[in-house]
Amino acid sequence: MKKSNQLGLYYFFIHFLLEVACFYVLTSYIKSPLIWGVSLLYDFVAFVPQGFFGFLRDKGIRVDWALSGTALTSLSLLLLFFDVNAFLVIAILSVGNCMVHIQGAEATLRSSPGKITPAAVFVSGGAFGLVTGKLLSLHGVSVWWIVALNVLAFVLILLAKRIKTGDGEENLRQYDFTNKKINSVAVIALATFVVAVRAYMGYGIPTSWNKTELQTVLLYCCMGLGKALGGILTDKIGIRLTAVISTVGALPFMIFGADVMEVSLIGVTLFSMTMAVSLALIVSCLQDYPGAAFGFTTIGLFAGTLPFFFFRIQNVLTNSILISVLTVPCVVILWIICGKRSDKKSVQNQI
Repeated sequence: MKKSNQLGLYYFFIHFLLEVACFYVLTSYIKSPLIWGVSLLYDFVAFVPQGFFGFLRDKGIRVDWALSGTALTSLSLLLLFFDVNAFLVIAILSVGNCMVHIQGAEATLRSSPGKITPAAVFVSGGAFGLVTGKLLSLHGVSVWWIVALNVLAFVLILLAKRIKTGDGEENLRQYDFTNKKINSVAVIALATFVVAVRAYMGYGIPTSWNKTELQTVLLYCCMGLGKALGGILTDKIGIRLTAVISTVGALPFMIFGADVMEVSLIGVTLFSMTMAVSLALIVSCLQDYPGAAFGFTTIGLFAGTLPFFFFRIQNVLTNSILISVLTVPCVVILWIICGKRSDKKSVQNQI
């Protein structure tokens, strides 16, 4: 197995264990009147500063933030056990989440010569960890089991450090997924907008069929599978075709699968593929700053989920119309800013 793919798998499991801990803690407050506030705090602190932490790593401040972040996550679990103030617990937890995320993103992007698959595999681990953490908390699993899983995360981080891939500067130069006729600033802004729309739409996907724990597990597993698949297909068939499949292809399955699990899950899988597309576009514009590039995607995620802290559209028909309307600009944007596969090949052949 290539070192870059091996590193992607390591960080897949590190990300999985991270989200297990984070959503175990968050779900512990689900019946608390503080749940709205702690959830908003978590989303803001975990997502928004990632670009800043990423920029610091890009500029050479290579503190092992994955180890430090996991230590903070472990501390938050201990504070939860001793019933410390919820906002302090969540603040420490979310900073830890932020630090682990950005190191995983930067490491996987630097390890691969212009291939987005390792980073997409890393990101996909979060969906599997999210649902696992929720279920472990709801079923009353002891916090000490989650602490033990964090110890395993420490081991995996140390193993990942043993994979020597150099500084990755030459690898970063090979990310070339954008349409060269479009200004880089515009590509970054538009790709971030697509991430925000994807995050917003993700909350609005009609899933009236989701009534059991098994169905919830399948839903999140398809999200994770889609994120990884988006990276694989971007590298295999080109970013523009992957973008079309993940937007236009997903639309009928998401809308008409509201009451049919199997149909809906196909849509969720396809729709989740846009994550890898957006990341590939932004890192192609910020080849010297992979950490900051990943930060733009997480800012987009926060922006897209923020409206749901204040209002939710419950009507299935309204949600379906909204998803259809939002898909149109995303398709147009991605078609314009994504480079053709032939263009990418020709540039790579010149390197």
